[in-house]
Amino acid sequence: MRRKEREITNHSDIKKILEKSHVCRLALFDETYPYVVPTNFGYEWQEEQLMLYIHGARQGKKLTLLQKNPHVGFEMDTNHELIIGDMACDYSFAYASIIGQAIAELTNSFELKTHALQKIMEHETGRNDFTFQEKHVQSTAIIILKVQNFTVKAHETRKAE
Repeated sequence: MRRKEREITNHSDIKKILEKSHVCRLALFDETYPYVVPTNFGYEWQEEQLMLYIHGARQGKKLTLLQKNPHVGFEMDTNHELIIGDMACDYSFAYASIIGQAIAELTNSFELKTHALQKIMEHETGRNDFTFQEKHVQSTAIIILKVQNFTVKAHETRKAE
């Protein structure tokens, strides 16, 4: 990381950024160009391991590419705000971002799929009391991302003087 002064390492601060992020962009290997797709997600910490859960259709380019190569990159960001300056070069942009790599796994387990859907809904709504019909669970693809490594970075707005 080039701007070490912007690195976030405090677990509590990392969790806050994760909670505020609602789109996880997956970068997948394609034959000629990378393929990037925005997704909604859920997450949990299993001890020190960050797990991300993504849902989608049971067929399509995303799944085809994952079956060929499960190594993915991901990015999520939040806290966007233009930082205004006196001159063009004084302008900047505030943000907080998480960038990392993961190994993707598809699951057919009803229990794991239901758990993942619950985590996705909990992240998006704050609720964890949803029930899911078996036919809907079975017709949904669930991708589990076992995060291998990540970095977190933030650039905050300047304080009023």
